[in-house]
Amino acid sequence: MAELPDVLAAESVQLRRWSPSFAEAMLIAVEESFAELAQWMPWAQEVPTIGGLQAVLSQGELDFDADRNWEYAIFDAESDEVVGAIGLHRTEDLDTFEIGYWVRTSQTRRGVATLAARAVVSAVSTCLDAASKIIIRMDQANVASASVARKLGFGLAREEDREIAAVGHTGRGYVWILDLPG
Repeated sequence: MAELPDVLAAESVQLRRWSPSFAEAMLIAVEESFAELAQWMPWAQEVPTIGGLQAVLSQGELDFDADRNWEYAIFDAESDEVVGAIGLHRTEDLDTFEIGYWVRTSQTRRGVATLAARAVVSAVSTCLDAASKIIIRMDQANVASASVARKLGFGLAREEDREIAAVGHTGRGYVWILDLPG
């Protein structure tokens, strides 16, 4: 059994662990948001196919069950529409985990990423005894993502050189850290 719950409730959104059954709904969200996603996400340099997305979601299921990574689709609690995705990933440090997220273009500036990230932080604090830190990495130009880190109490730990892997990347990034209690 996976260490994190399959579903996390977060006010107006619900996080559900990845399933290949989400492929069509996620593809619609990615296609709508592709211009913005391509700015920041290395995986979004070309629109995925339905088959490719099903394979990614299937691998996400396996990783979730094996406690390697925990990927969630973010659903609007009222409309049941996919409004983004969020993942928690292991890092090279056994006590440090990394959060990554994206939000559907039509849903930005509504607090979706903050709600989802807060739910993941809470789950980590409750379920992962080995966790002492959570980090968020981003390109310095990704101002919206930086605001999520600030709202959740992450502190800017350092700047770092980054590979330019998407058109919006500058080659410089921020690493935000949240120390967990305990």
